[in-house]
Amino acid sequence: MIPECPRSSETRTPIRCQGADLTQTRSGLLSEIKTPIKTEPFNEHYSLIPGKELGRGKFAVVKKYVEKQTGKEYAAKFMRKRRKGQDCRLEIIHEIAVLELATASPWVINLHQVYETANEMILVLEYAAGGEIFHQCVAEREEAFREADVKRLMRQILEGVAFLHRSSVVHLDLKPQNILLTSEDPLGDIKIVDFGLSRMVSSSQELREIMGTPEYVAPEILNYEPISTATDMWSIGVLAYVMLTGTSPFLGDDKQETFLNISQINISYTEEELEGLEPSAIQFMKSLLIKEPQARATAEACLQHPWLQQPTEGKEERKEATEGEPNSPASPPPRRRKRRRRKAS
Repeated sequence: MIPECPRSSETRTPIRCQGADLTQTRSGLLSEIKTPIKTEPFNEHYSLIPGKELGRGKFAVVKKYVEKQTGKEYAAKFMRKRRKGQDCRLEIIHEIAVLELATASPWVINLHQVYETANEMILVLEYAAGGEIFHQCVAEREEAFREADVKRLMRQILEGVAFLHRSSVVHLDLKPQNILLTSEDPLGDIKIVDFGLSRMVSSSQELREIMGTPEYVAPEILNYEPISTATDMWSIGVLAYVMLTGTSPFLGDDKQETFLNISQINISYTEEELEGLEPSAIQFMKSLLIKEPQARATAEACLQHPWLQQPTEGKEERKEATEGEPNSPASPPPRRRKRRRRKAS
């Protein structure tokens, strides 16, 4: 999700967008980067690969490009510097700084270069050929995730988020659209993207903002209470539910109903969507979808959860298990349940 530039209001801590001074700081935002900002024409160095856009938000669009000198493919994220009449360059600088900070994590998208024009900043990012995991989350049968797949990908997501949290970064927009795959077939590894809503947190300063994607926001966001690393962990609980079932646990017919479901923790673990899941998978979600942030499991604790400690069936094991069985499919079909709730969106 591409954030709007924060505005001041009577009910929030006054926050105004600032200019491009890289030494300037604001609550939760980094303001210094090491990546050189190139000002020469972007199209002199990169060629657009025709086809569907990789992604689009309110103030940004992502397209596939090839670097002329190397022939390597990249995802170019074009971000408008002015949003609703306000200069939001500092928000983009912050996103660049977080990507720099996360370079050491294999589960965060890699930043290659940065360009700037009069109206936009262009982030040249690693290209993840598998696209968003969202497509598998809402797919039917053969295309959907198996529980073994979810375990492996969830470990990677948690390792990436644990790295961010150790660096005092909260993502604040973890959802299937912001988790990419390096390849679709065979199923690759994950890459966490879109740090436009991310913030730095510290024990010495409270951070309160209303932001995020309605289906995935934590109760403390809705209540305008302090944001912490636990805020991300709520979103991971929702993400696990969506990956395992293809349905969104709190999604209502409109935002108001969705927010009410979240505020009241209106979720059932006995519906048909959960039939066939390992009990430990349900326990994993329950350890995160808790109203009190301090009671939620941390990313590090989640990595030690019994659900993720249990062995998963590898590709070779599945192949061997089905060889010599002419009536068996190449791999068992994913478990899909009748859906009472609406699909994730």
